[in-house]
Amino acid sequence: MRIVLGTVAMVLMIAASVSAQENEPMPKDTTNPKQAFYMSAADLAATAAKLPSRPSANTTILERYDASSITGLGYRMAIDRRMQPQNGNAHNTEAEMWFVLDGSGTVTTGGKLVPIMRDGKRVGRRIEGGTVHNVSKGDVLFFPESVPHQATEGNITFLTFEVPRPRVEPR
Repeated sequence: MRIVLGTVAMVLMIAASVSAQENEPMPKDTTNPKQAFYMSAADLAATAAKLPSRPSANTTILERYDASSITGLGYRMAIDRRMQPQNGNAHNTEAEMWFVLDGSGTVTTGGKLVPIMRDGKRVGRRIEGGTVHNVSKGDVLFFPESVPHQATEGNITFLTFEVPRPRVEPR
C-alpha cells in the first residue's frame, strides 16, 4: 500500500510540475541571433504610428533570450512613446538607451525617486533633484542600471535598447 501511495504522490508531483511549466511563457528569440537585424526608418515610423494613444505605449521589435542573464533576457529593442503624466523609473538590473525618433520634450535623469502622494496613498513616483535634458528627434540618452529617469514634459517617441546587467559584487 505504501508503494502505491508513494507512486501516486510522485506521479501527481511530476504532473503538477509539468503543468506549471507549460503555463509559464518561455522567453524566445524574435529573430535569428546569428544574423544582423535591419529595420528601415519608414518601418520604424509605421510601427510607431500604430502605438495606442495613452501615456505609455510600446511594442517589442527584437528580443534575445539568454539563460545566463539575471532576467533571462539578453537584450531587447522596442519602440516606446511617452506622454504625460509619466512616473519616474530606475531599473536595478538593466541599462537602457533611448534614441529619440520623433517629438520633443524633457527627460529628467539622476536625482532621487520619491513617491507622489494623494489622500495618503502613493499614486506614482517622480524624480527630485535630477538633471533636466531638453530632447528632440535624433538625440540619444543612456541610463546605466539604477539611474532614475523620467520623461517629464512633451510627447516623445523613441527607440529603446535594454541590456540586462548581472549584479556582481565588487572585488
